[in-house]
Amino acid sequence: MARTQARRRLRALQAQLGTEPASSGGPPRRRPLSPRRAGPLNFTLADYSALPQPTTDVDTLEKDVRRHAAQCVAAATAAAATDVTGHDDTVRLRFGMTADAHLLGRTAPENESVLRSFVETMKTWRPDLVVEMGDFGCQISNDPITTTSMHDGQLEALHHHVSVLAEVPCPRLHVLGNHDVGWVRGGDEHITAADLIGGTAGQDHFGEDITKQEFLEATASPGRYLSFEANGFLMIVLDANNQPDSEAPTPGHDGIEGAYYVDAGQRRWLQALLSAHRSKPKLVFCHQELHHTPVGGSGEGGDVPFPAVGKEGSYVDNGWQIRQLLAADQKVLACFHGHKHRSRWAMYGGVHYVTLAGTHWQQSFALVTVSGEELLIEGAGGQRSCCLPITS
Repeated sequence: MARTQARRRLRALQAQLGTEPASSGGPPRRRPLSPRRAGPLNFTLADYSALPQPTTDVDTLEKDVRRHAAQCVAAATAAAATDVTGHDDTVRLRFGMTADAHLLGRTAPENESVLRSFVETMKTWRPDLVVEMGDFGCQISNDPITTTSMHDGQLEALHHHVSVLAEVPCPRLHVLGNHDVGWVRGGDEHITAADLIGGTAGQDHFGEDITKQEFLEATASPGRYLSFEANGFLMIVLDANNQPDSEAPTPGHDGIEGAYYVDAGQRRWLQALLSAHRSKPKLVFCHQELHHTPVGGSGEGGDVPFPAVGKEGSYVDNGWQIRQLLAADQKVLACFHGHKHRSRWAMYGGVHYVTLAGTHWQQSFALVTVSGEELLIEGAGGQRSCCLPITS
């Protein structure tokens, strides 16, 4: 009965958002979307004063969030409360998601066209915010040796593509992807473009051809990792584009060694953040998956078989440490990822780990609605639609 009701609610959501369920084996078919509003919003920034801070410059994010909140309060209609069955259908948060746009500087106009389609969809759907999940602008060349022209070309194109995404009618978040930035060791290192130019990727530095600081400045992002509140949810963004540090555990905990790490300082910040906000429901965003899951699945829920995609070691090696923190919190609803370019889902410790299909692949993106009891993902292109129960 519960499964039938969930399917009905998902179909109702699809009808509201203008999509039809996919035919067998195919992606969803899209019709023109109709505007839809949730109730008045209440965006506030998290209190950073008692926590380790990745940055103190949150003015831009605060201004964008508060401006959008005021607009929504002025225009919103009252949201439905609870239906006659006792199911809590109150819409609490709605956000659009794009992952792995792979715009490749100015060398992939077809991918920029897909990004513009996503922006137009957001203008119609009018979410509370948009989350860009990383590997957005990307490198302009696959030459392993970073040159000045590669650096300048990636940075110039990033500014252009940020201006395209900035047309969405709401605040936006950018998550750092491995093709967005370059790093030497990662963590809180302070490097400049000179530390990347002339060096060989994978040897003298990792990732691509601009620094994290340049990416953050171009996207007006407060920090490489951060948190803020939206409608009572604590939104947490992580940066896994780092090399193992002196506190890194023995590699390969999940059965195969991973290529990415959450640095020790960031992990301590996350632990303090969770401890300070135990009662708040939370959503987490990290470009790379925090798990390596075998084809047989996690054993705790999710896809079985778990779709095998690409290099098995391309995940966060110490992600298990982060999963332990998220599970112990008992208020983390879901953790979203990109990076793998295909839609897949696992569960660990009662937390949904949702990997999004790449926007550059089959024009994929997601519309996410969080209600009182469910997390509804309405997919476009190769992104699966699903209705996930909130267990926290």
